[in-house]
Amino acid sequence: MNSAIKLTCLSFLLTGIFSTSTILACTVAAWNGGVTGSPLAGSPATVSRVSGKCAMKLSAPGTVKDTSPAAESAAIIRFYVFAQLSAGSPVIFKAFSDDNATASLLTISFNGTNFVFNAGAGASGNVPGKAGWNLVEISWTSGSSMKYWVNSDSLSAAETGSVSAAAGTMESVVLGTSDSYTGSLTFDDYESRRSTPIGRLKAGDGNNDGAINSGDINVIVNEFLFGNLGAGIVDCNLDGAVNSGDINCVVAIFLGL
Repeated sequence: MNSAIKLTCLSFLLTGIFSTSTILACTVAAWNGGVTGSPLAGSPATVSRVSGKCAMKLSAPGTVKDTSPAAESAAIIRFYVFAQLSAGSPVIFKAFSDDNATASLLTISFNGTNFVFNAGAGASGNVPGKAGWNLVEISWTSGSSMKYWVNSDSLSAAETGSVSAAAGTMESVVLGTSDSYTGSLTFDDYESRRSTPIGRLKAGDGNNDGAINSGDINVIVNEFLFGNLGAGIVDCNLDGAVNSGDINCVVAIFLGL
């Protein structure tokens, strides 16, 4: 049960918590539970992205839903979000114990300053976000806990915090929001698993070869100056734009500064 729903390489890829399919072109059609509102699945010409060549942007309420989970008692879920809000505190992710999305198991919201985590059995956890892209990962276990990481690598760091989780099995997940807000929300690189931490992407790996070197600088320059889109994580500093700052970012990583 490994699932990655990504807007990348001109495709929106869904490979399975919970199923496997590939839809070519920037589209949200791979979310098998349907779409509400008008999420924009776009290229960097219209939508900032973390990796690949597409991401999903909301400027009004809108959601995508996956109904392929099947009575899951544990799940690890990771996504990136770029929240530019001037008003509102929208719930940006929900998981449910039914396909109709009526029996809530957990929620993640953003109030313009903090991410708020609630798993239905205790106090909420609050973690400050930052400007630009934010990495969010959770490890949820029914009737036990929901650990969460914000801008921290779950492969190498302890969780940022945790809250108690109510009992129930996961049957559907919803990314996006049905709440009112002012501003925009952009999502990319959603992935979910039953086990094994997911962790962060390698920022600055513009050619997606797993290493940071001069080849990545070439990719960033080619995109910045000539519009040739890189397949990897070209936005090294994750500020939502590709420019000279990302070249400086790659150089600093390469030199260990």
